[in-house]
Amino acid sequence: MAACALLQGCGYFGYYKYERPERVPREQGERIRDPLTFETTNELDGPTLAAFQVALADFMPPGAKATGNDERLVRCLNRRDVYDVRIQKVNDDLYVIHFAPNLGRCDMPPEAVLLDGDATYLIDGRGRILDIR
Repeated sequence: MAACALLQGCGYFGYYKYERPERVPREQGERIRDPLTFETTNELDGPTLAAFQVALADFMPPGAKATGNDERLVRCLNRRDVYDVRIQKVNDDLYVIHFAPNLGRCDMPPEAVLLDGDATYLIDGRGRILDIR
């Protein structure tokens, strides 16, 4: 019995604990209806989505936080909604995924300088990182 209790507790000491996305209360969600018309902005096929997930997990691993001397900039870079992503499917075996921060979404001053804030990943069709630039 003691061994079972220890085994269950080990999950709390793993590399990261999965946090479920926030959900609105049912009453609030019922007031929101599906739009009659909508504009499709992006569409990803399965292999492209898998390549994106690999790049995202490496670029912003769960639980990882940006560090630096400017607290305001650090808070900005820790937000996922700050990053623009460009995905290019070169062929079935090569995907180029580029992450670039848009500091204007954090109300950062225009003179804010960020060195090395973006990254470009080359991912193969098997989900392996070929290169990071």
